[in-house]
Amino acid sequence: MSRLLKAWSLDYARSCVLGLIAPAIVLPLGCVFIFVPLWLVTRFDASIWVLIISSSLYFLILVGGGLGVAGWVLYRRKRRLDAAFTPLGLTGERYLLTGRQYHGAVEGRQVSARFYRGPMLELHLSTPLQTRFGVAEAGSTSLSLARLLGRQRLALDDADLSGLRVFALDEGWTRSLLADPAARTLIRRLMSAGESWALVHQVILEPGAFRLRLYRSKRLFKYEVTPEEAQRWLDDLLALARIAEALPAPSVTAEASSAEHLACTGGASRTGLIIVALLVGVPTCILALAGAAFFVWAVR
Repeated sequence: MSRLLKAWSLDYARSCVLGLIAPAIVLPLGCVFIFVPLWLVTRFDASIWVLIISSSLYFLILVGGGLGVAGWVLYRRKRRLDAAFTPLGLTGERYLLTGRQYHGAVEGRQVSARFYRGPMLELHLSTPLQTRFGVAEAGSTSLSLARLLGRQRLALDDADLSGLRVFALDEGWTRSLLADPAARTLIRRLMSAGESWALVHQVILEPGAFRLRLYRSKRLFKYEVTPEEAQRWLDDLLALARIAEALPAPSVTAEASSAEHLACTGGASRTGLIIVALLVGVPTCILALAGAAFFVWAVR
């Protein structure tokens, strides 16, 4: 099964599980707090306040329960990610609405880690190199790198890199890097990072940063990063950066895009929150005010 098809299958399975859990909770509560009071009002001419109060309780239970579960999940995720990345000397903060990001300096380099919906985990390490190359597994994930770099994959005849696809802006420089046995070992090890849960692995050099990207999960809900794994991934990125920077400078260079710059600095989080506030927060406030006005009018 291709990685893309497997990702779609897991997404469908998660949706089915959630689709079964939600009615199992919502429908019984709806019978108790909506239909029973409605039956009492229509059958025995009970006060309309019985229906109003029970409906309000139903709404509060659903909203409060949903927020409580979401808060517990986010707190649990925060605690585990903090345990993995703060020992590296990074400071954590919220990313977008449900993600986490970490920033700091290690050996004089800027380091950032980011976890957000997907699930997607990215580890960034700054470098003075200003070129591009990417490594992906054979299959659908390699196509995204090909489109990103606008290049065909390099033809490689190396057992250390079997099953991997490499794309490069500067082919000669990238081949020099891959000729180093230590670099090949580090790339292979990074491409197996998070093997217990990550479905997609990519190692990318973009102008100014090395990046390890782990995307999607083999499991329905569980994905975890241990402190030992985070330290090992950072150490491997550092070692790969040292080898790459010791080579003669690339002859084909590029500049980081605005999106890449935002991703490294964390500015995407602030921009995303503003967009969410405008697209979701404003309409929600309007609907809440309209609902309150209707409730006052109905009571009168």
